[in-house]
Amino acid sequence: MVHSYTLSTVHLSMRNITLALLLGASFAAAQGGFTAPGRYEIENLKSGKLLDLDRNDQTTVIQFGARGTDNQRWDFEPGDGSVWFIRNAMNGKALQIARNANSAQVICNRFDRGPDQQWRIQPGKDANVLIVSRGGRTLDIPDGSSRDGLHLQIYDLNGDSNQRFILRRVAGSSNRRDDRDRPVDRGREPDELGRYWDEREQMWKLAGDGVCFYRQTDFRGEAFCTRIDVEIGEVIPQFRGSLGSAKLFGRAQIVEVFERPGFRGDRFRITRDMRDLDRMSDRIGSFRVN
Repeated sequence: MVHSYTLSTVHLSMRNITLALLLGASFAAAQGGFTAPGRYEIENLKSGKLLDLDRNDQTTVIQFGARGTDNQRWDFEPGDGSVWFIRNAMNGKALQIARNANSAQVICNRFDRGPDQQWRIQPGKDANVLIVSRGGRTLDIPDGSSRDGLHLQIYDLNGDSNQRFILRRVAGSSNRRDDRDRPVDRGREPDELGRYWDEREQMWKLAGDGVCFYRQTDFRGEAFCTRIDVEIGEVIPQFRGSLGSAKLFGRAQIVEVFERPGFRGDRFRITRDMRDLDRMSDRIGSFRVN
């Protein structure tokens, strides 16, 4: 069921007003359900389907009926000025246009803050929103079809219902902070592990090519990082069995993980950012980064 909101149902706060000014928009807060950075489901007004990252290739963006899964949830993170980055909750990849042309597909790619990953949230009719690329074309459901699995595209803005969306806030966010794991020195100079603290994103990152394993999901908490072409024969004791997520940096493409120290036991590969290692955490005894 498609829900809509009217301005009379919205109570403005100073925080909402500030956000609206930052967005460069002349509409009230909670436009189309959007209130602040955080995690949302994105529902098209015409089709009633959700924006969905195809689990098979983890690149293609489609529409699909609501399933309550992370690949249908999106983290809105502020960029410079009035732009936003929209990252999938399943793997952290960013919503991106394949090219700036009518009918060009929308995909998800590794987050790099490039112009093709920058979006503006603009008011549509009846208190909905348009999700507009930096090039000026907007997210669009081809022909307004309600078919599951249909690929999304960008198109010249016309404001029809197949270009208008409702953003529904859901639990979880990429902006969580855990002060217990924040470093005393938050400068950008890499430490002996090659890592540095990014104050803007509130997370550890790696200077160069390699991988960081984090204590918590969503790349939060203390991080154990190492560069490419390095072999870790044994995960240090304080991290063993308590790894929540893993993130690749730069040219790193594969982390070969072994169940036991010394590159022994069952082996598997990490080839993408993983926001939740789930049961893998207990199976990481040693690894190599390529």
